[in-house]
Order: sequence, then structure tokens, then C-alpha cells
Amino acid sequence: MEEKVMEVESLQDTLQKEEFVSAELKATLALEEWRKEAEGSVAELEAWEVKSISEAAASAMEEFKASSEMRKLNVAFG
Repeated sequence: MEEKVMEVESLQDTLQKEEFVSAELKATLALEEWRKEAEGSVAELEAWEVKSISEAAASAMEEFKASSEMRKLNVAFG
């Protein structure tokens, strides 16, 4: 009988360890999913940044072309 009690205790201990490992794996998977989402967000922000810079540069160029300074340059070199 004592042997069965020890076996049950050993099995319970093993089960607790496996439950702990399972919980750790779930937490690791959740962190991995969060990391992937964060990387996706970073990529989106980088793309938005490049687009915004390009649009700002194009807008500045258009404003310069329409400015009196540009007209003066056209008259001077035209």
C-alpha cells in the first residue's frame, strides 16, 4: 500500500511540473504572438514614415515652384 501512495505522490508531482511547463509554454507563445504583432506595427509605421516624408518633400517642392523666389530664378535664368 505504501508503494502505491508513493507512486501516486510521484505522479501528482510529475503532473504539477507538466502543468507548470504547459503554463510557461502558453506564456511564451503569447509573448511570441505579441512580438509578431509589434513587428507588424513597426513595419506599418516605417512605411507611413517613408510615405509622409516623400509627401512632405513633394509638397515643399511644389510650394517652392509656386513661390516668388522660383519665379525670380526663372526670370534670372530664363
